[in-house]
Amino acid sequence: MGTQLPLPGYWPRNATWSDPRDELKQLECDKLNAKVEIRDVLERYARHHGVELDEVTRLVRGYVDDLVNDLFFEKEDEIRDGIIERDDDADGGP
Repeated sequence: MGTQLPLPGYWPRNATWSDPRDELKQLECDKLNAKVEIRDVLERYARHHGVELDEVTRLVRGYVDDLVNDLFFEKEDEIRDGIIERDDDADGGP
């Protein structure tokens, strides 16, 4: 009769190893949704206070795009590194 090895700990059995490409797609979608939500709020207050909607558009294209991109820059970079690493492993690279 052979020896039965113990099962691995809780986390390895229940860990989910997501594809970094899927994570990146989700992050891009979330960034877009954040920009839409911010724009909606700005438009609502602009209408309430009589500010031109063109001004909201200008600010969203400038400040809000930069704000959201800056907020997620490090996470996006980390995910892209994961994609490169996974591709290198698949290709048998360094």
